[in-house]
Amino acid sequence: MSKPQTFWQKYAWVGVAMLCLAVYAVLQSSWLLDTLKGIGYEPDATVAAIEADLELTDTGRRIFAATRPTVEGSEEFNEHCDSHDAEVSLLGCYADGRIYIYEIALAQLAPANKVTAAHELLHAAWERMGASERRQVSEWLQQLYAEQREWFDDELEIYDDADRIEEMYTRAGTKLAELPAELEQHYAKYFRNRAVIVQFYQDYEAPFLVLQLEMEELAEQINVIGEQIEAERKTYMQDLEDLDARIDKFNTCAETAGCFTTEAEFARQRQALLAERTNLENVRADLNAKIAENNQRIQDYRERQLQLGELNDAMNSNIELMETVR
Repeated sequence: MSKPQTFWQKYAWVGVAMLCLAVYAVLQSSWLLDTLKGIGYEPDATVAAIEADLELTDTGRRIFAATRPTVEGSEEFNEHCDSHDAEVSLLGCYADGRIYIYEIALAQLAPANKVTAAHELLHAAWERMGASERRQVSEWLQQLYAEQREWFDDELEIYDDADRIEEMYTRAGTKLAELPAELEQHYAKYFRNRAVIVQFYQDYEAPFLVLQLEMEELAEQINVIGEQIEAERKTYMQDLEDLDARIDKFNTCAETAGCFTTEAEFARQRQALLAERTNLENVRADLNAKIAENNQRIQDYRERQLQLGELNDAMNSNIELMETVR
């Protein structure tokens, strides 16, 4: 007669199954996977400096290391990020679990590299979110969108509905200074001081905003003063035509015997016409000076337009400087 099984013998398989499930859950956890992926990763000096400037939390650093970020020149970056459209300025991508950042060499725009790194890190964080957390964050973002729709629409006009929420997530976290407390607390999982990232964004945006503001002011001045010039030019041309007609009439009268009854009348009319001629010359000189000033404004506008184009080109991995012919 066999001995009856004890409780633990009878239900040992349950414990084994639970242990296996627990081990599987650990092995599948993003924490462990990220830790394993980050083993052996040694960022170069550029990436290490970016990581330090982002002031990441332990979670942020773990994800950052797992994605093995690299800062690349245009050729490598375009291949990794499939960026081949000169009309689109792509600064970074999160592809196949890796972060790639386009290296912006222009010193005044260098903070963009840091913002791009933070942006792509948030893409990686979004990928690691559980379904419940992602639903909650999405609700917060929808509420934020309702309050700041104009800003989001400008930022997200090229994205379809499937990518819009995720892009809202990455952009709000790196560009908006003021966020609801719930979202601020969420981003604090990755950044110790999110304000520094927003400041990096504002720093590299500043040259663009300054040029755009100057161009807007110049354009307004050019248009307003241009209208004044055209009105004054029209008046000048009419006055000149009228004066020339009266001078012709005076000269004809002078050549006609008896047209002027006295020498004094001749001298008076002649002096009046000369005075009008002098006055019109002064008007012409003032008008030309005003035209020259407005032309300088136009030249200043064009120079700023070129500067803005250079800034935009510096942000575009598909714009290459041409080599000189030797």
